[in-house]
Amino acid sequence: MREMKRNTERRVRVVGAALALATATAACEVTNPGPIDDQFIGDPTAQPGLIFGTQRSIATVYSDNVLDMSLMAREVFPGGQTGAWGTNVAVHAGNIQPDYDNGSFDNLQTARFIAETAIQRFTAAGASNPNMFQAHLWAAFAYRILGEWWCDAILADEDPTVTTAPQFVADNTDGYFERAVKNFTLALGFASTEQERQAALAGRASAHLWLGDWSAALADAMEVDPGFTFQIGQGDTETAIYNYMAEGNSGTFRSYTVRFTWFEDYYTQTGDPRTPWAVDPKYNVAVGSLSGFGQVPYIEQTKYSKRTDGFDLASGWEMKLVAAEAILQGAGSGAWQDAMALINEVRTRNLSDNDGQPLEPWVANSEDEAWQYLKRERRIELWLEGRSAGDERRWDALNTPGALDIPDWENPDHPGYTSLFTEYPRGPGCLDIPEAERDRNPNVPPSGG
Repeated sequence: MREMKRNTERRVRVVGAALALATATAACEVTNPGPIDDQFIGDPTAQPGLIFGTQRSIATVYSDNVLDMSLMAREVFPGGQTGAWGTNVAVHAGNIQPDYDNGSFDNLQTARFIAETAIQRFTAAGASNPNMFQAHLWAAFAYRILGEWWCDAILADEDPTVTTAPQFVADNTDGYFERAVKNFTLALGFASTEQERQAALAGRASAHLWLGDWSAALADAMEVDPGFTFQIGQGDTETAIYNYMAEGNSGTFRSYTVRFTWFEDYYTQTGDPRTPWAVDPKYNVAVGSLSGFGQVPYIEQTKYSKRTDGFDLASGWEMKLVAAEAILQGAGSGAWQDAMALINEVRTRNLSDNDGQPLEPWVANSEDEAWQYLKRERRIELWLEGRSAGDERRWDALNTPGALDIPDWENPDHPGYTSLFTEYPRGPGCLDIPEAERDRNPNVPPSGG
């Protein structure tokens, strides 16, 4: 289990379009003022604190869980580290046990609670459009992340003053995405700039995709500029908000490796700048020892190199792939050739690290092949951003065509095989409701119940 973390810093970074948020370009040191009277929470001077609190809670979740989600998606291979910036043995295999609780569920529920408190208090106080925009935007992203990362839904009343036990919905997170769509839509009504509008549209498009509203996903996605990027920033003043993909990849920890993944050979062959890795001449093995394997050959991902590197929550290039998927599902023209044009637009804008030339376009000869390239290109575009495990779960539920580039580590003939991968079968691509929530919420059944 990773160490419990505390933090007072929050940072939001926007790359590409300069989204005009209150914390858009700089880190903020926040000093705890101590208790304040409830009546003052909605005052203009207190409003930024609620926004920072929501962002900070989401940042801690990203710090903790992007590595877990990347292991489940087999975007990286476990290095055997079970201490700091590592994972337990079951998570190495991509199987999140019911008793695995690193606090992220509580932190994300805290994020949506703070945001909903902000919405209620800001509305009563007649807050400015920028603050109302941010409150709804961050509430929406909190719900979208809950929907993408957890297997079941815990739906508390949207009125933060209601204290009845939250509703439990098994094996379905549509309720999270419906609330995300609602809040992204309300955020749009408060957007003051084109960049703010695109942030809400991009977030809403991805939520529509999960709900299977293909026409709405296509319409929103096509309004987002390709160069637009919206990130949750990470910080370096406390471990709570480090970028764990960078820190766990550092020479000190070496918790995982790109060795034995699909991306290892792919980057060698193509030089795709979205999936970079490198050999560290100082270290040839990961720091741990993987059960049934021993020390693991180490090659480091270089997409993230600093504790402060942010994670994308939405981007214009992702939106091209959202649009392509919606078309493959019958929206717009419904022609797989049109979907392939969007997929290759995303692909060929990248110049190879091998020769500086644009990447070669994918060539599909059928709708099934178009689906395969859509899935491949989305996994490449969103590599190590915590999104691919959820995508796989979503595609499986829809029984979509097209194979995924998932290495078969269960196969004894695979060079990355260990008995670990059969002892802990790969999970469903989502996180379980923690035991603490099951114990305190009478609506949630016990594990296995």
